[in-house]
Amino acid sequence: MEGFLSKMNPVIEVIKNRRSIRKFQDKPIDAKLIKKIIGAGVFAPSSHNSQPWRVIVITNKNEIKECSGILKKWFRGLIKFGSFTALFNRKIRGEIESAKKRVESKDDLFFYNAPVLALIHSKKSKFHIKDCACAAQNMLLAARSIGIGSCWVGFADLALNKDKRFLEKMEIPKGNEIVASLIFGYPVKFPKNALPRKEEALAVKRIK
Repeated sequence: MEGFLSKMNPVIEVIKNRRSIRKFQDKPIDAKLIKKIIGAGVFAPSSHNSQPWRVIVITNKNEIKECSGILKKWFRGLIKFGSFTALFNRKIRGEIESAKKRVESKDDLFFYNAPVLALIHSKKSKFHIKDCACAAQNMLLAARSIGIGSCWVGFADLALNKDKRFLEKMEIPKGNEIVASLIFGYPVKFPKNALPRKEEALAVKRIK
């Protein structure tokens, strides 16, 4: 499978080599490049061509820091709620300790000082999560193709969607929810190789 993929076209190469980046240079991304990345997301497939995604791009460092603060507050609530259960469950105890380190750190261990945060939100529907995920993946791949690193911050939407004041500030309509929170920036370095794929993930059945 690896040998087969290595002979593929540049699109396959970008897919193979994209990795989540969490160390960024202190360097802004030109607005034209940001528009190219977001534009790639707009051309994602969607159910009945509904194109439900709406994108908010945040480049103000203080606003990104504010988002990080919302996540810290949300995590503190989880830590408080899960601390009792953690006494009897080793796995939860490990997760709680990991969360504490992220919350108590002076560094931003949620958005990693990335210069760009893109929030993809949508009106809730039967397929809006799938549609927005396709748009998000397009953006991640487009970024890698032009030398920009990215990361999908998985917990961010859960926390930000709970903060009504933030949603109002971002002018996200009632009935919409943030589906994906993506950070972009020039990486300190790109990893040379993708992580090994699991055998079960590579398994393909019923090809004749």
